[in-house]
Amino acid sequence: MGSGTEIAHASANVLLIGNDLRKFAATVKTARWCRTVILQNFYGTLIVDALGIVLAAVGMINPLLAAFIHVSSELTFILNSTRLLPRFSKQD
Repeated sequence: MGSGTEIAHASANVLLIGNDLRKFAATVKTARWCRTVILQNFYGTLIVDALGIVLAAVGMINPLLAAFIHVSSELTFILNSTRLLPRFSKQD
């Protein structure tokens, strides 16, 4: 059997390396921000696609136009996801 540290590493859900809890708080903040953007993209996709399907089914728009709207919305949601990319700033 291993040492207590090895057992703690194996059974932990979160492993903190270091003594600075501010890094953990920053990680939680980043995770919440990611979850928010993911949910925006998910529900946005569902709404736009459902609306396009309904409008195409009742004949209010051409199915080709519905497909174009779908592709455009996917591009919008991909661009929304780019907000998660790290920002590089010039540090002197």
